[in-house]
Parts: sequence; structure tokens; C-alpha cells
Amino acid sequence: MTDNSRTIQRTSCRLAGRMLAASALFLAGAAMGQAGPIAGETGWSGQITPLVGVISSRSNLAVSSGQKEIDSLYRLSSREYRPVGGALGRVDYTITPGRLALYAGTPRTAFQDGEISLEAGARYRLGNAGVFSAGVIPASVAGNEVWSDPFLAGERRTATDASRRGLHLGMAAIGGTGLSVDYHLFRHDIDEERSGEALGLSAADRALLDRDATEHRFDLAYRLPVVSGVTLTPGLQYRRMDADGGANRGWLLRPQMTAQWQVDRLSLSLTGFYGVDRYDLRQPVYDEYRDAEQVGVVAGVRYSEPFGWSNWSVDARGVWSESDSDIRFYDQQTGVFAVGLGYRF
Repeated sequence: MTDNSRTIQRTSCRLAGRMLAASALFLAGAAMGQAGPIAGETGWSGQITPLVGVISSRSNLAVSSGQKEIDSLYRLSSREYRPVGGALGRVDYTITPGRLALYAGTPRTAFQDGEISLEAGARYRLGNAGVFSAGVIPASVAGNEVWSDPFLAGERRTATDASRRGLHLGMAAIGGTGLSVDYHLFRHDIDEERSGEALGLSAADRALLDRDATEHRFDLAYRLPVVSGVTLTPGLQYRRMDADGGANRGWLLRPQMTAQWQVDRLSLSLTGFYGVDRYDLRQPVYDEYRDAEQVGVVAGVRYSEPFGWSNWSVDARGVWSESDSDIRFYDQQTGVFAVGLGYRF
């Protein structure tokens, strides 16, 4: 494989994980409170689902070969199409049946986190109070990159490594109900932060663009059975991004609603969300706040035991999302369609 082929493959994987994450955060709400009871037998259990599909995106911030050079800081990039692929899943090891289990794999909030990462931890049932979980998110499964100076126009931009590590605390099935609460603490670090350097901004203005940050995230969801085979899950997410740069420091509030139907071996789901982002200080490149509104929908279909294959399922998902910022440079549009063959053990 040539160096160019490797580069294209890496950037495609990174963008796939990031865009799937950003555009399908509402899937996490559907998953909240559905981690399931701790197994009644000691031993291994879990599920893995390889996925392949296609992504359509418009974003000035996406690290891809097609966005290395942009010609303007005042309009959205051209649309890109590319194949995507990967695997999601989790493995549990039950130590005390119905009481204590260890787990490792893709966290339930992988999509909403902005990248596909690994979480490892433990789940413990606290009697009728609910199931408590605690985990660490040490690193991304695939390398993650951002543009060192995203505001460089008319020349080829350079990518730099970005890391994210975190902790997760959660409580599911609180009081025997469908209520779930999750808290995440993340640290975001960028190796070579050069935002605004090409524009000749002052040191003070460049400091406002610093993207290193500590993130606090709270998720609340309540799973409500409506009629046989039908459930509704309203959810609410709040994030506080304490970035080193004041123009990137702010909060997000995002309500969402998921409806799920189960008919024999066929499962259908539909989720929608609307969110707002608000920032503390003006962005010095544009002398405006980068406040934004976000909207999106996702449809999912799962067919269990196709062709009579026990423990297998066919999964298909379609996603659309859009972020409309007061600064057009930050606008994003994303569409994803992916299919996969899952195995449960």
C-alpha cells in the first residue's frame, strides 16, 4: 500500500468516526437506560456489529484530503462523499450473577462524543436503587486529528494529533424505573495549536482560539413503555466546555426524543433532536459569537435471526444532521447510511 493510500485510509476512518459521532449523538439517548440487566450467569457475553456505508458531509473542520485547502473563510466547503467502515460493540464478564460485571468496548455515548473510543469499567447493582457504572475512556480506537490552523485559506492546511481521555459515572434503572443519568468528564488536548497564526492575530486574540479544554457532560433519559412493543425515550443533554480559549468556551443544551417499535423479529427506531450552542466570548477572526442551532433525525432498522441464524442480526441506519452557526465557517451538514451484520453471544 502506498503512503498516499494509507493517508486516505486513515483520514477516511477518522472522518467516519467523527461524523458518525457528531451526526448521530441522539442514538446515545436511545441507548441510555438500555444497557440491560447484569447477566444471571458467571461468564462472557456481548455483541459486536461491523458496519459499512457511505457518508456525505460539508464541513470546513473535517480533516480529509478534500479539505486540506479552502479558498475562503466565509463560506461552507463543497460536499464530499466517502465510504465508511468500522465495528461497534461491547464485551461483558459477569463476576457475580445479577450483581457485578466488568465491561469493555465502545461506550454507549460513542456517537455523541465526536469519535469512536474505548471504555472499560464495571457495573454494580445497588439493590432497588439501580445499576451503578463507572468507567475510564483512555483513548480513541482510531487516531484523531484536527487542523493545526483551521483558518488558513489559499494554502494547504496541516493536521495535528488531538487526544481525548475521560471518566464516566452513571446510574441506570433508578428506583426500578426507566430513568438513567450519566456524567462524563473529558480532557481534550491538541498537539500543535496554531489557530489564527496565518492571519497574523495578536497573541491575545490567538489565545481566545485555544481549543484545549475540559468538558463536563450530563445526560438524562427516561424510557417509557407506551403499548406492547412501543416505547418512547425523552432525553436531555447538557455540556459545559471549559476551553482555554474564551471564544471556544461555552455550553450546549440538547433535548431529544426516541420512539422504538418491536414487531416479532423486526425492530424500528426513530429519533429527533434540536440543540443550541452558546459561547462566552466573541470569535476574534469574525468579531462574532459562534453560537449555533442543531437539528437532526435518524432512522434505524434491525432484523434478528435472518435466514434462521441464531444470535445474528442485520442492522441498517440512516442519519441526517445540520448545524447552523452564526459564523458560516462553522456550519456543518452530514448524512450517513450504514448497514452491518451483528452477532450477540
